[in-house]
Amino acid sequence: MNKNIIFAIWIVSAIYCVYKLYKRSKSTSFDGVIGYTPGLEVIMVIILGPLLAVIDISLTWIRIYKEAEEARRRAENK
Repeated sequence: MNKNIIFAIWIVSAIYCVYKLYKRSKSTSFDGVIGYTPGLEVIMVIILGPLLAVIDISLTWIRIYKEAEEARRRAENK
């Protein structure tokens, strides 16, 4: 049971990271380029998927919290 849960978390986080990689590659690809081949990036994303997902979610939460604190400070100054 525990192995199945760990494997499921690994798969979900790898899919999440591959999706983020795909979104980034679409925004950075140049005109005239035929396709995008991330190569080793996809392999590393699949291997390090859980770690990358935790880091991405943590940084996103920190950014949201920071923006909320700045909004609160601006509201207090008015």
